Amino acid sequence: MRPAIAVFAVAAVAQWFLPLSGIWQHERVLSRGTLVRIECAAPDPYDPLRGRYLAVRPAQSSVSEPEGFPRGGGRVPVWATLEAGDAGLARIKSVSLEPVSGPTVIPLTARSWGTINGTDVIGLEWPFDRLYLKERLAPDADKLVAERRRDGKKTVAEIRLLDGQAVLTDILLDGVSIRELAKQQGK
Repeated sequence: MRPAIAVFAVAAVAQWFLPLSGIWQHERVLSRGTLVRIECAAPDPYDPLRGRYLAVRPAQSSVSEPEGFPRGGGRVPVWATLEAGDAGLARIKSVSLEPVSGPTVIPLTARSWGTINGTDVIGLEWPFDRLYLKERLAPDADKLVAERRRDGKKTVAEIRLLDGQAVLTDILLDGVSIRELAKQQGK
């Protein structure tokens, strides 16, 4: 009977440990991570199971193929080093097939895209793709993003990077949080 109690105790601890360690890691990246801003698109889809969110698609979705990139399809893990560019927005400086470290390194998934203007190119999948908002704010946020994009203004994703992990923290329009702008518009 005692082994059953021990197994139950281990299962109960594991049941709480795994989600709590994920939350701890997320909060650690938010509090200690390097702040990076990248240009993105953020339309507002609706998913009945996940609710409303802004889909985040970084503008830089492809780069020149690094040497040694495997051909033949499939997804390949890569590590991208970001650097600040125009108006403080980060761009990919380099892509490595081997793990690298640094305050602005982000793990991505890549796949072969083909050749553009004589250069072999890979497509990139970023480790985040949506920013969840309160249900009542999402429609206003969607309108704001659509208006700003029609006016030719940039949508910027704010992310934090730490030890190979990335957390999307906000979407900015003209340097102001989409949450704040949507609250003001909803009043």
